[in-house]
Amino acid sequence: MANTSRISKLLSLMLRHKPDEFGLEIDTYGYAPLDQVLQALQERYKEVEEEDITALANDSRQRRFELNEYGIRALYGHSFFVEMDGEPMDPPPAILYMGTTAEAARTFADEGITSGDRYYVHLSLDRATAASRSHEKGAPIVVEILAEKAHAQEIHFFSRGEVILTEEVPPECVGTIHGLDAKGPSGHQANKEPGEKKADNPTGEVSYGRKPRFVTR
Repeated sequence: MANTSRISKLLSLMLRHKPDEFGLEIDTYGYAPLDQVLQALQERYKEVEEEDITALANDSRQRRFELNEYGIRALYGHSFFVEMDGEPMDPPPAILYMGTTAEAARTFADEGITSGDRYYVHLSLDRATAASRSHEKGAPIVVEILAEKAHAQEIHFFSRGEVILTEEVPPECVGTIHGLDAKGPSGHQANKEPGEKKADNPTGEVSYGRKPRFVTR
């Protein structure tokens, strides 16, 4: 029987970070043909069957992958650019949340939130989930995102499983920061200079996708 945890980790590597190393043809929206993915998995784990991939994609507890007539894709966490398809949330929840570190959070009020080493800012629907994604040692740091206010400024939010994606959060839409020590500034993130934009391809590696925009199929 195939090891579900190992398959999930390898799928994440293939579909989020290194599709070219596995010979996958990723489309603009992050989909790879299922037969290619199955073949790539079987080269590492011969016991994997198509049913194993389907079970992972349909696992309501994880919601990391999506499988349909277009193929299979990771829903979030890409280190290469994929376009957003489908409609943005309209309206989004009034408040969304993001787990982060104290060092990052102290810059948010002045600089807003940008995607860092990803192509989208990853948010959560509730504070507890965001706290579980904070990488701060000790108590987690959770930032409130004023999504309703950002939506009024034409900032778009996309639901991808249990994660909400957006391109950026302007400083005026950064709300309360929970867990930031009292000695630090009351501000918030982005390890970039104000106004700095993420390069489309800063490493010179293959880019899977085009200029950011959202579309409907």
